[in-house]
Amino acid sequence: MSVKYHEGKFAPTQLDWERLAIPLERASTAVSRYDSFLGIIPDSSIMLAPMLVQEAVASSRMEGTHATVGDVLAYEAGNEFDSAKNDDVLEVVNYRRALHKSVEMLNDLPLSGRVLKSAHKILLHNVRGSFKSPGQYRNDQNWIGRSNKIEEARYIPIPPEKLEDAMASWERFVNESSMPSLIKVSIAHAEFESIHPFRDGNGRIGRMLVPLMLNLDGLISHPCLYLSEFFEHRNSEYQDRLLAVSSDDLWTDWCVFFLSAIETQAKENDRKAHSIYDLYKDTLLRTMAKIKADGVEEAVSCLFRQAVFPSNIFINKAGLSESTSRRLIKLLKDEELVIEIRPHRGSSPAILAFPRLLEITEDVTLA
Repeated sequence: MSVKYHEGKFAPTQLDWERLAIPLERASTAVSRYDSFLGIIPDSSIMLAPMLVQEAVASSRMEGTHATVGDVLAYEAGNEFDSAKNDDVLEVVNYRRALHKSVEMLNDLPLSGRVLKSAHKILLHNVRGSFKSPGQYRNDQNWIGRSNKIEEARYIPIPPEKLEDAMASWERFVNESSMPSLIKVSIAHAEFESIHPFRDGNGRIGRMLVPLMLNLDGLISHPCLYLSEFFEHRNSEYQDRLLAVSSDDLWTDWCVFFLSAIETQAKENDRKAHSIYDLYKDTLLRTMAKIKADGVEEAVSCLFRQAVFPSNIFINKAGLSESTSRRLIKLLKDEELVIEIRPHRGSSPAILAFPRLLEITEDVTLA
């Protein structure tokens, strides 16, 4: 039997605060520790850029793409793929662009339908779902299930004629609720996914909301705490617990699960940030010990912002001379810090990769 949207039961009024106390404390402590570490780094973008790509990959992978972090960075560096891989990569690139656009808009606007629709329009631009009303709430009934028959659906979101009112209630909750921020984010994410306001892309937009809300509420100084990795590894439980909110009003159970996700990913992000920063300091020390030139420090920072890159990046982005850039690339190769993945072709520069950073980001060992 299909589960239908929990009409009339948002926002929840019967949370078990005693059960939530310890998970909330543990999640809050983990988030604070992670954000504190980012706060002492002179340029936190060095840590955050690789993790944002990994989040975009994980969130898109939950929707069926097969691109890796390395694929995305190689694409942006100028590498070419077959059309299927190219489409997957573009979905990931769009996710990152949509998040950046949302951050920009939230400098002047509250979190609202306007922001969500703008992100959604970017997310679906020229990819799968581009014909599914990008940037607009749906005006038809959607459902979740393996069949194309609504009678066999596992979950049926709110009817389209009630959607605008539901999203207006969601916006008021997000911007006016006095609940502890992590609980508010937990409930807001579940409610958004339950409403399912778009014809496509709801999962990715819903996951994108988490770092945006945490940043808006001042829990993190950058919108950089991502949960897709956790949800991907526990996808069945994630879906079951969302479903139980509508079927059995189990908001407290959902919040406990969500707080566990926050705690786990805050600790994992903290571990990765420390590893990336250690690698950055080591790379910078080894490089500056052998090359004395203005711009070398910025060139090393470029490596961390773009771990797969064209060989002319140090000239274009760090302002190095051509001769200094060649010396730096030779040093990085000799030190086995970078490898060439595509040679120079005509007017196209060679493409190089920084494997150790990719290994930290994706938790894999590259051959």
